[in-house]
Amino acid sequence: MAVLAPDLPQVEQHIVEMTNQVRRQQKLPALKVNAMLAKAARTFALKVATSGTFSHTADGRTPSQRAESAGYKHCDVAENLAMDEDIRGFDTGTLAVQAIAGWMNSPPHRANIMRATVSEIGVGVARAPGPKPKFISVELFGQPAAKILTFKISNIASVDLSYSYGGKAYDLKPGVSVVHSSCSQEELIIKKPGTLFSSTQEVAKVTAENKKLYTLKLDATGSPTLEIATRSTAP
Repeated sequence: MAVLAPDLPQVEQHIVEMTNQVRRQQKLPALKVNAMLAKAARTFALKVATSGTFSHTADGRTPSQRAESAGYKHCDVAENLAMDEDIRGFDTGTLAVQAIAGWMNSPPHRANIMRATVSEIGVGVARAPGPKPKFISVELFGQPAAKILTFKISNIASVDLSYSYGGKAYDLKPGVSVVHSSCSQEELIIKKPGTLFSSTQEVAKVTAENKKLYTLKLDATGSPTLEIATRSTAP
């Protein structure tokens, strides 16, 4: 019986398509193929396949460093790595499905596929030397540096406040200004913490925008209010 031999460029394409299918099912935008990420992924897949070292640092570098060496200036980078082997070999579709299935059944790899802070992808697949068909698959996810979002929050309201962004909460003491950078656009939620005699009060909720200044002041009634302006200078 002849050993099956997959078409590796087609495997790479199938992996991209299935990754985007999963993301669309979760209401996430599809990822665009980036040539620099694809180059880095293919180079690393070949390195892992020929070195015999199955590790994200098989070449002595991190995923971010590999992306940078391929010319990819980034805000965020993540990587999935898979090894699949079978004495019968694989056809093109089966190898792609097996790689995706393995990642989806692993919480950290699944989280990378579902990562909200990336918009681009590169995939590389390589066969390891030897009589037994063994393949290394690499998914490299990225968000270009051009999409970094930076805004400033300033509390001149003379009361304790807090803000949350991207699912994380931060204190905002009176007189404090914070410059916040992110790889994705999220809701900025400003709150006044509750006390023994009062509940937490939501001051404002807006979609954060790049190069904006969000200033918290007191209005005529003594309540904190949000003022939004475009930052004219660097932080």
